[in-house]
Amino acid sequence: MIMKNWFKKLIVVTFTITTAISTVAFAKPSDPVVNAQAAILIEPETGTIIYEKNSNERMYPASMTKILTALVTLDYFDYDALVTVGNEINEVTLDSSKAGHKKGETLSVENLIRGLMIPSGNDSANVLAAAVAKKVENNNDLSYEECEKIFTDLMNKKAEELGCKNSHFANAHGYHDDNHYTTAYDMSLITAEALKNDTIKKIAGEKSFSGDGAGNTLEENTNLITQEYNWKSHNLLIADSEYHYEYATGLKTGFTDQAGDCVAATAEKDGTELIAVIMNSEDPNRWIDAKNLFDYGFNNFSINTFQKKGDVVETVSLINNNRLNGDTLDVIVKEDVSQYMLNSDIANIEKEIKYNDEFIAKNKDGSEIVQLKAPIEKDSEVGTVSYKLNGETIKESKLYASTEVQKSTIISSIKYFFKNLFSNIFTLKGLIIFIVIIIVIIIIILIIRNLGNKKRRTSYKYRMPRNRRF
Repeated sequence: MIMKNWFKKLIVVTFTITTAISTVAFAKPSDPVVNAQAAILIEPETGTIIYEKNSNERMYPASMTKILTALVTLDYFDYDALVTVGNEINEVTLDSSKAGHKKGETLSVENLIRGLMIPSGNDSANVLAAAVAKKVENNNDLSYEECEKIFTDLMNKKAEELGCKNSHFANAHGYHDDNHYTTAYDMSLITAEALKNDTIKKIAGEKSFSGDGAGNTLEENTNLITQEYNWKSHNLLIADSEYHYEYATGLKTGFTDQAGDCVAATAEKDGTELIAVIMNSEDPNRWIDAKNLFDYGFNNFSINTFQKKGDVVETVSLINNNRLNGDTLDVIVKEDVSQYMLNSDIANIEKEIKYNDEFIAKNKDGSEIVQLKAPIEKDSEVGTVSYKLNGETIKESKLYASTEVQKSTIISSIKYFFKNLFSNIFTLKGLIIFIVIIIVIIIIILIIRNLGNKKRRTSYKYRMPRNRRF
């Protein structure tokens, strides 16, 4: 009796432990702690939103604006182009962050972007905005007010092209303006575009810069007015600070009284990049929030590639086809089909294939057959493949014919019959078919000969005798 009770308790304990382990292994991880008013975490390659909090709420971006300023600038200037500072630096408010430019000095576009991104220079933003506007209008006599209007129009156009839906930019630097706003989601789109630009990505990851404003071009232009700079990054995720994050790669901070502490941060681990946008936080929480988001993404998610470009998704049977070329068709995808997703969800993905009606073979009653009907041209779009999680489509891609499928003809059918016959002549099945064919041929010949003989005999039987005269 004692042994029996002990055994029951052992079973209960074992079941409890097993259940607990299973729950831990397959439960969705808890959301990260985020104190900011708005935030988002995305994987830019697939566009996957991993976490969001008020991500479509309009907020003030402060100096994160300068990411877009850099993008617009590089649409019109090469990074090694030279720009001379003008009166536009006088339009910067006294309480702005500045890189320290002086009227009349010359800098490379690359170093102006450094001044924009590292010390967060509003003067750098004004210089770049003026240079772009004057180049676009081919007019060096434009006032800065005119330049700012032209440049912000370009900024808003660029933002719209990137898919931003709730943004409007009124200046190049992000100094507070009630009509200057964006969202965490829109800012993540702008940051994702910046990661595609090698110049911005390199500069955004620099902890500091020391050197001449004109850079390497000074050796070729010794008469240029330049100055030396020593800039340090405001981004404590990449700087040597207590908030340093080992996987951080950039990008841009921001602060105004109205915007609060902000950061559009990037990080990379094991080949995967993530973007975290933190808006209207309070230091040091913006750094803590960003680190929490990155850890949440890297620890619980990964890129799952369902199919690679050119992969065969399915081999489908054919009907009404020229059988000389086979009875199946490989359908393929023409792009990598990937999704950044929870590791625990990967095993639960289901694949669903749907073919376009024009290619589906059907019975007389209208029911579908799992076959495609010829003809089908190579590279024809024949259907779609969907990858679903709990019944919801998370990724979809078009399917294409890998080869041409010709329609069956009488000649192709005869050729296929004899090809199939002679290729199997030395098998039992082939030998039987061959013997049957020979027998059929002999029977046909005998029938024809027999009919011929009967016809001749009938002809003799009814032939009239000739009259003879003597």
